[in-house]
Amino acid sequence: MEPSVDSRDYRVIFFCPASHARAERLESPVRRLLSRIQAPPAELTPLEEAGPLSQAGWKIFMVRSLSERSAAHALAAYVSEATCSLAAELNAEVLGLYVDVTGDSARICRCGPEDGPETFAGRRQVALSRTAEWLEVTPGSLAALFQLDTQEDYEPDADDRFVEEKLREARTLMEQYRRQNKLGT
Repeated sequence: MEPSVDSRDYRVIFFCPASHARAERLESPVRRLLSRIQAPPAELTPLEEAGPLSQAGWKIFMVRSLSERSAAHALAAYVSEATCSLAAELNAEVLGLYVDVTGDSARICRCGPEDGPETFAGRRQVALSRTAEWLEVTPGSLAALFQLDTQEDYEPDADDRFVEEKLREARTLMEQYRRQNKLGT
């Protein structure tokens, strides 16, 4: 039997465009995935956030475990699959974020209805910074969702800076490719 994992230590949050986000449309794909991976029961709960995230047009939904065992922890390896399922269901871009609150790891996935997923996994602070960049908000507004202290004194090391630069280059190339494909069709 799998050891019990405290549901307070892990979070899975989905950011959906407010104009497309309706909880009843989101619950079914998440429940199907939880059932398929035999995860603990959970519900998708809208988080009321009146700050920068809602001003940027995002509606936030958190996977809330219905038992002491963590459904969010079970979803850690499936964040990309869940995000892409939600993007297809809403026919809109969705961003999924898994955070180990007590550890130092996170996973993110951004997926559009017709695009493949863009993913990142790594240290929590770097992942939150990337998520904030994708959502066009400050990292502090995300840290508040997890009741985390922001690490304003966080200084990326040479490896972090190298990876960030390569990811910026890749995003630029991907955008150029997408524009060319849209012009060619």
